[in-house]
Amino acid sequence: MDKLPTPVWAQVPTPRSFYSRIVRSDAFFGIFALLNLYALATFFWRDDRDPMVLWGDGLVPLSYNDSSWRPMAVAQPPLVVTADTLAVTSPLYGEQFYRPINPSLPPAHAPRWAEMPLSCIEEIIGSGADCTGWKMPQKFDFTYTWANSTDPIYRPNHKSVKEALLKSRIVTNPDASKWHYRDYDELRHSTRSLLDHFRPYAKQFTILATDFPSDGLTPSSPHRIGQMPQWLDIDLPHGTSQWKDGDIELKIQYPAEYFDKYYGTTFNSLAIESQMGNLRDINDIFVYINDDMYFVQDMMPADFHTSAFGFVFWLEFWNPVLPIYAPIPKRGELPQMRESNVLLSERFGPTNRAYRAHVPKVMSVSLVREMAETFPEAFERTAARPFRSVWPVGEHSDVHTLWMFPHYIIERWREGLLWAWAVARMGGDDDSWNSGTAWMELGGGTFAETIEVGPVERETLSNPSETLMNAGYVASHTGSKYFFSSNDGYPYYAVRQTETLDVPNLAKDAPCTIARAECLPPYIHTASEAFKHIAFKRPQCGDCIINRLVQNSGARGLSAVLPPATRTFVAPVTGPTAESLPRVPTWNEGAFALSDVLSQSPDGQQINIRAWALRMLNRYRFVVAEAPPYEFVRLKTTKKAIISFEEGLEGPQGQDKKMVCINDDVEKDEYLNDISSLMMNWQWKHFSTAGAWEA
Repeated sequence: MDKLPTPVWAQVPTPRSFYSRIVRSDAFFGIFALLNLYALATFFWRDDRDPMVLWGDGLVPLSYNDSSWRPMAVAQPPLVVTADTLAVTSPLYGEQFYRPINPSLPPAHAPRWAEMPLSCIEEIIGSGADCTGWKMPQKFDFTYTWANSTDPIYRPNHKSVKEALLKSRIVTNPDASKWHYRDYDELRHSTRSLLDHFRPYAKQFTILATDFPSDGLTPSSPHRIGQMPQWLDIDLPHGTSQWKDGDIELKIQYPAEYFDKYYGTTFNSLAIESQMGNLRDINDIFVYINDDMYFVQDMMPADFHTSAFGFVFWLEFWNPVLPIYAPIPKRGELPQMRESNVLLSERFGPTNRAYRAHVPKVMSVSLVREMAETFPEAFERTAARPFRSVWPVGEHSDVHTLWMFPHYIIERWREGLLWAWAVARMGGDDDSWNSGTAWMELGGGTFAETIEVGPVERETLSNPSETLMNAGYVASHTGSKYFFSSNDGYPYYAVRQTETLDVPNLAKDAPCTIARAECLPPYIHTASEAFKHIAFKRPQCGDCIINRLVQNSGARGLSAVLPPATRTFVAPVTGPTAESLPRVPTWNEGAFALSDVLSQSPDGQQINIRAWALRMLNRYRFVVAEAPPYEFVRLKTTKKAIISFEEGLEGPQGQDKKMVCINDDVEKDEYLNDISSLMMNWQWKHFSTAGAWEA
């Protein structure tokens, strides 16, 4: 596969580039550090004869598009799954039970929550008022990715797939790296924690489990069996395949059922996450949670998503992810996040983007599917790789769907604001454009060449608790601290302008300048080109224009952005109207004229442009927030584990924590018994009430 050219903004810095100040002041130290980094890299990754990385045991991983990897076909004839075969035991693996499944079932789109009425969207986005006449359902689905690595079917399949990926040059040891094959019963206790601390607002738990060939070791076998938590009660009445605790359901889905192209057993969580746009039988908006995460105090819907504010994103601005390709494959999630930021930057414009806190994350099935349609090659590449962080040098890394999601939403919102103003409000039906009129609309004088945009004072988040209660939410126990609303513009304005690591604050962020010659040049004569210019070619122009439009809209709402309510457009072709702006991997591939975006309408109906723009923007509403207090624990040694449990979790500093993540990084067997006891005792102490689905 040809490597994409390095974009200008990711090349070696120049005096006018993104990091110019740092380069000028620290050139010597930067060069010295780079030389040392290069020396270390060549020491750890050197191979004098082959440009490909030799992974530890001297092997080169196959490319994801190598002829050895092909999507699996549907089983013919398929397995017959009835109530009597809810779970089956395998003669190869003793008393373990599994679910018989079929690969490549046609994915059914996840049901959406009740669609918000246009009148409500108009109140929230147009005027910034509270919508009190409509209530959104507040029950969430939770989705886990899980694999039982202690299951006897897991290790030989892991070995088999690894040898196939690495061209079978050596025999691998399935018992190597034993710390990856431990199980502390985390999934069971994590689900219990949700029942204890989110029960009124939980609708369903979905476990994304692993599947294997039914004969044990033939990777291409179309008949599959799926792992099941062995603590589930399989003695259910005939005719049901669900587990319930009160009105909360628990279900299991397998990659063979929802992958767009299924290549066989995957051990790559990034591949599984990339296919969340194909999930079936879950609500469109859901919360993704790892099986080593727990709620230890009550959480609320307002910590994840509300009709009043949209998605709640917990972002750490002090921990930026740069839009730079990882030069070589390496472990960890940073290469995948950087790869994802490169994709975002090629589509929406370059900037550093914040790390997403390592806690449960709100997601959307339909918007992950939209991401996959926007970056199809990257998502297909990721789904095809059975292991994470394993690819030949020269290919691109995997996408990090969970990290990418909030930033895609944020950038779609920014793009939508600028399109709504430049094309839908200021442009003509024929895509005509008058830069002078646009300049006057922003408040520029006839003979002025610049507009100075100072601090933006807004009241959107002056009383979020009241706004939430007016929308029907209980806000008194919300642990999230909202600090930026999409209704106030673009949260990365200051990051792009000044490289700050602080959270966005439009009232205190540095002012900006709209230069007429740079931002609204007279040689542009179409609205779609003007939009591309301010949104992508000169992103600093678009950021400052957004601040100005927010300012011109008053204390609340976005009235200065939206087209008039009376404006309509007749699409040239009969068909379904698009829900979003073009889903293309780079901005210069997109056609953004009104006649391109709204190219179809049912039965030749007139399209109300303001209504369409409002519904489009409503897909991407969000708030950026500080996460509720949480504790992240790494289990390494007995001594450190005792300190973590006694001080970090059970001591005074742990009393305010609402969430806990416990990561198993123990590498020495001598610590296992003690740490296992600590872990099991802590889980049992805090989550002793069994779910009704437990055997």
